[in-house]
Amino acid sequence: GPYAMPHGSSLDAPNSPAVKSLTYCLRAQFVQIQAALTPQSLSSFWTSLSMRLYDILVARLLQYYYVSTVGAVILSRDVEALRSVAMLAGNDHSHWDTLRELLTLYMTPPDALKSMLVGPEGDINSGKGLFARAGRDQCIVFMSRRVDYRYKTSSGPKKSGWATALWEEIGVYDISDGTVNIGRFAAENQKRL
Repeated sequence: GPYAMPHGSSLDAPNSPAVKSLTYCLRAQFVQIQAALTPQSLSSFWTSLSMRLYDILVARLLQYYYVSTVGAVILSRDVEALRSVAMLAGNDHSHWDTLRELLTLYMTPPDALKSMLVGPEGDINSGKGLFARAGRDQCIVFMSRRVDYRYKTSSGPKKSGWATALWEEIGVYDISDGTVNIGRFAAENQKRL
């Protein structure tokens, strides 16, 4: 995928080609859409568009892509470009803020993930950390898309030692070991996490 770039890859392009084209087209069409709709209709339409963009990106990311540290930089830029376009109108775009926080899971070294997920005290019940803000299951599933989360063996993919140790230390079950309902992470469900 476009976000599994190896260490040392060039970061010259500010966005992936698909996001660059999409944001260009949406910005160009915004003026016509704005002229054709009442302010209330524009707000509703653009908020729905924002949520749909988010849902498509998240579904593709969680189903098809793996993310490296370098790829996370491009992904972060892509999310920021899509968020910027989504915020041209409408009033509910908080799902993008949650996604921006989740992207830090791809940029953080494994040894720093515990405090990031549960807070500096290391207590899962502290109500701090990314588990508290974005939801435990969502964090686990997003983290499972790191390129270093699993590795290939002759008997199939195997979870990295650091990942197994992290979940054992925190005391949580890795839901990415089973079938994951990606629809749980849709934009409309972000307020319920």
